[in-house]
Amino acid sequence: MTDKAEVDDIRLKIFEFLERGRRNDLASRIFDLSIVALILLNVGGSVAGTVPAIHQSWGHALDQFDTFCVAVFSVEYAARLWSAPANPRYRGLSDAAARLRHAGTPLMVIDFLALMPFLIQFFVHADFGPFRVLRIIRFYRLARYVPALETIVRVIVSEARRLLGTLILFAGLLLFSGVLMYIAEGEVQPDKLGSVPQAMWWAVVTLSTVGYGDIVPVTATGKMIASLTMFLGIMFFALPVSIIASGYQEEIRRRDFLVNFTMVARVPLFSKLDPTSIAQLTGLLIARRVAGGTVIVSKGDDAEEMYFIVSGRVEVELPKNPVILREGDYFGEIALVLGGTRTATVRALGACELLQLNRHDFRHLAERNPQISEAVHRVANIRMSQYHEDESN
Repeated sequence: MTDKAEVDDIRLKIFEFLERGRRNDLASRIFDLSIVALILLNVGGSVAGTVPAIHQSWGHALDQFDTFCVAVFSVEYAARLWSAPANPRYRGLSDAAARLRHAGTPLMVIDFLALMPFLIQFFVHADFGPFRVLRIIRFYRLARYVPALETIVRVIVSEARRLLGTLILFAGLLLFSGVLMYIAEGEVQPDKLGSVPQAMWWAVVTLSTVGYGDIVPVTATGKMIASLTMFLGIMFFALPVSIIASGYQEEIRRRDFLVNFTMVARVPLFSKLDPTSIAQLTGLLIARRVAGGTVIVSKGDDAEEMYFIVSGRVEVELPKNPVILREGDYFGEIALVLGGTRTATVRALGACELLQLNRHDFRHLAERNPQISEAVHRVANIRMSQYHEDESN
């Protein structure tokens, strides 16, 4: 193996370890849980450090713990950046371009901002007490480890332009309602609505449907304006909610596509395909997760699909010598390629992640990618020969 191949192999392993590519890997799960624990302890220490008594007694220890956390987070950030070229989404880009694009992703930006409070204090050589509270930015790093938070962050980023539009609309409604109320009630209640800023404060609490009750219109015109403002407030808050809801659904579909894309790219049979071909193939494959002991296919059944193992192990129950298949292997292709029914029962030995390819889609894949078709046919013929040999013995 050449030096470059060794580096690429190490980089791929680091990428899969950090980006949760191997979901059943115990070490990866322990690492994720350790980082989550450090984030929570670090944020909790930063908040507790604002209490004078705690800061006086434990301030130095909390600062040392913060330095340790920053060191760990910095190494993690550097490792994620270095291993970015192994991400299938950046295939075809140079290493520098892949790292630059990865550094601009929302989660990496949050990771970088989480390091900024320490870096600023380190280079400025000054102790800004209130500035320490900005360490709570690190709390948002949990979005990387909690899928729901990660999805919400992506939704907000992807829908930023439309949400900005609703913010501008809110500002317009605020100004419009405030000016109208100032005209209607400014002279009647000069202490409460005697200026546009005061009237805009009333508009804020009314548009948000909070309605503190500290400022209440007394004229008929003012009450009509208040009614219209409340009605517009209800309509306004429905806009960002609907934008985020539709964006959330779209992000779920996009996330499922990216998860499947990564899974497909890790199957050796497809690893040499270009990103466009992998994206097309992703639309054909169905991700499945099965528990240990599950019978995936049974001998004698009609063959309607074949399976690719993304993670886990399965056992092919042959008459004499059972065969264990692992990550990167595939099964169920014999009946699809050679015709007939299933030649063996396949059972999951533990939790497995599989990609399922139906008969109709397999034919289309074989027509578009002759090299894949040849590889599958070759393996099918070898396994069929082994099966007959095993059966005769």
